[in-house]
Amino acid sequence: MMHYISIIILFLSVVYALFILWCYAGWKKINMQPFSLINYITKVSVIVPARNEEKTIKDCLLNILNQNYPGNLIEVIVIDDYSTDATAEIVSAIIKEFPGRKITLLNNTLTPGENATHLEYKKQAITKAIHNASGELIISTDADCLVNDKWVSSIVECYENENPDMIAGPVCFHHEENVFEQLQTLEFMGLIGIGAGSVSNHHPIMCNGANLAYTKKIFLEVNGFSETNPVASGDDTQLMLKIAKRNPDRIRFLKSRDAIVYTKPMHSAKDLFNQRKRWASKIPFKMSWFTFLIAGIAYLLHAGLLIAIFSCLMNGSQSSHVEILILSMLIKFIPEYIFLYSLGSFFEKKKYLWLLLPAQLYYMIYISVIGVVSFFGSYQWKDRNIKSTIKLQV
Repeated sequence: MMHYISIIILFLSVVYALFILWCYAGWKKINMQPFSLINYITKVSVIVPARNEEKTIKDCLLNILNQNYPGNLIEVIVIDDYSTDATAEIVSAIIKEFPGRKITLLNNTLTPGENATHLEYKKQAITKAIHNASGELIISTDADCLVNDKWVSSIVECYENENPDMIAGPVCFHHEENVFEQLQTLEFMGLIGIGAGSVSNHHPIMCNGANLAYTKKIFLEVNGFSETNPVASGDDTQLMLKIAKRNPDRIRFLKSRDAIVYTKPMHSAKDLFNQRKRWASKIPFKMSWFTFLIAGIAYLLHAGLLIAIFSCLMNGSQSSHVEILILSMLIKFIPEYIFLYSLGSFFEKKKYLWLLLPAQLYYMIYISVIGVVSFFGSYQWKDRNIKSTIKLQV
């Protein structure tokens, strides 16, 4: 029996390695976009959904207001998603502090005739903001993020040069304080790289709503978030897949350090668990067959390696099985390191690569657990208790 399990794990490791190399090839195909000042003409609406972000919203907005983009071509819309803290008051104070800038504060409340479940709050908030936006290009970020002063300009430069329907941008953790947070940075770089490589290869898999741009026209043409499953996460990837269904060639990944959005990793295991459970819960909902297949292979490989390791430790095993297990782990590890080395160079995070080898067991346990619990029970997100539901639509 163990022989057959070893062969299956070896097969999964080869398929997984080929996928990582495919993403790496796509990542390398993307040219770094140099920044150059041009005469911009695009009207931009920057949308910031916020719930209970009194600690971060001020710095986020000041970063956005400090853009070197022409002030008459940019508006900022903050959509308050039922905050119970001082978020709205802080935004109102900033509006008064910058009377010459177009900053709007909206409340995410239902109008007569509208209907939404408790799982659609963020999608509902973004939709309301977009309907109130006057810009041709929508740029979204999160209220706990920071950007540099060329963020909007770099996105618009890509838009005006290539005219895509959607632009996915790079997101990175910063201010990591310990090994736990550094491990999150490695994983997060990999996820951003997979999203970038898949976009470059014209098979988009994922993106991150903390740095996403798309035209208001395409949002309305695909009916926004309508006909997507009511899950708390997925406002970014589900919209990307709807646009990709029309034409994946009209989606770009912006490979520019000027476009990087920075956010902080989770500080506790509980917060990490809730965040990753929320992310994983969107995989079975309206995802493409390719996304679902890759997620399944990755999960089975990590879970299989974990079971095989503990089986060898507890029961012993023939040397041939151990050799296959080691070979499988090497086949998995080498492409991961190559890919993360390139990503680490871009994000200037190569100093954390030493963690990749000792962290292999951690990732096996972590992925195996998250892959199961994401379908069941509930998790906390922005002080809300969200119930996971299963309704596969591949």
